[in-house]
Amino acid sequence: MSTFRRKATEQEVKGVGQKVKGVAQEIAGRASGDNDLRARGELNQVGGHLRSRAAEAGRKISKAVEREKTRGRR
Repeated sequence: MSTFRRKATEQEVKGVGQKVKGVAQEIAGRASGDNDLRARGELNQVGGHLRSRAAEAGRKISKAVEREKTRGRR
């Protein structure tokens, strides 16, 4: 696995973690009536989603590039 794809996978996992953190913050904010915490949770969810999607795209592009490189060798 190439270094770029490994890093992309790592970022994808971090994005999922950030989404989970955001959900927890949002739930805690709603339960306590803390609108700032709820809003931070929503932002973390969006940020995590963007991070994991961007990493997923990078990983897929890297995989496609490597596949094309091996096709050219035949």
